[in-house]
Amino acid sequence: MRQTFSKPLESQQTDLDRAARRVDQFERRTILLARITASTVIDAPNARFNYSWQEAILTATSAQAKTTGLTGTAISISELSNGVSGRYSYGVNPANLVGTFKPVAIPNGTFVLITPMRQLNGVLRWVIINTQAIDGTCPP
Repeated sequence: MRQTFSKPLESQQTDLDRAARRVDQFERRTILLARITASTVIDAPNARFNYSWQEAILTATSAQAKTTGLTGTAISISELSNGVSGRYSYGVNPANLVGTFKPVAIPNGTFVLITPMRQLNGVLRWVIINTQAIDGTCPP
């Protein structure tokens, strides 16, 4: 019969401590339904925003904010390329926007899907999975 723990107890404790402190390279993905509660501009020329959110739950016909759910801030995945690609919202050429049309923040009260991701420095950041809206009026 093979002995399960052939290492001394001190060595086993060290191994357990090391395993408990280890941060996996890839986080488990969780997707939450959330409701946007506020937004602030983080990069005006490139239409990028930081959003406040609260966890939401589905109802029989829609969704509602969860009174004891998670809250936090997030950035929108569709806004990450704004400024880098020269286009907005996955490919809209700003030269083609007429009148007052421009990329806008996700409106307060909008329900979105969010997922946690790690930044380069290891800090947890929530990312909204959506396509940025473009709104305005046509010239007369």
